[in-house]
Amino acid sequence: MYPYSKTSQSRLETCHADIQLIWAELAKYINCSVFCGHRNEADQNRAYRDGKSQLKWPDSKHNTLPSLAIDSGPYFPDKKNTDWDDHMAFAVFAGFVQCVARQLYAEGKITHLVRWGGDWDMDGQTLDQKFNDLPHFELYKPSKS
Repeated sequence: MYPYSKTSQSRLETCHADIQLIWAELAKYINCSVFCGHRNEADQNRAYRDGKSQLKWPDSKHNTLPSLAIDSGPYFPDKKNTDWDDHMAFAVFAGFVQCVARQLYAEGKITHLVRWGGDWDMDGQTLDQKFNDLPHFELYKPSKS
């Protein structure tokens, strides 16, 4: 079990219950940090100005309360941080997040699945993205088919 820091835990608590359940399950298997849950107007518009988001307030899923989005990534204790340049580590982490979410969804424990900011169109390819937001995950309701 990998407990969250107080900062990560407080950010996680601003998120939708489905995100909280997914990240609670993740903590059983992988060490990760939560960078952002809910964003207020000033934080969202700063993220937009800094090129970290393509959306202004109030159009991001981070802007709902509870937040329908979370920014999170793998934590490496030996570096005492996340390696922002390790894109493969983010991709592996994203695969793990999506696997956990699908399992919880199949068990009826959550009502959403997760879209990753490294594969917005969810086609399994990362090189066709125009905007990579590797720590970003957001909830969506799957279509019934």
